[in-house]
Amino acid sequence: MSIKVTVNLPEGTVSAIKSIAESQGTTVTEALRQVIETQYFLRNEILKGNNLLIQNPEDKSMRQIEFR
Repeated sequence: MSIKVTVNLPEGTVSAIKSIAESQGTTVTEALRQVIETQYFLRNEILKGNNLLIQNPEDKSMRQIEFR
């Protein structure tokens, strides 16, 4: 079931979500859903005490992502 939601977003955020949708070949609605679900997943992992890391594929170095 889908529920229509109206939101007010800054112009830069709208441009970003449109860019994401275009690069994925999907709709703005689908891209926004994916972004929200990704954020939800990441926050839940942090609440569990897990660390979020990004690894550089070239030198295998890692850095931690922190959300505030």
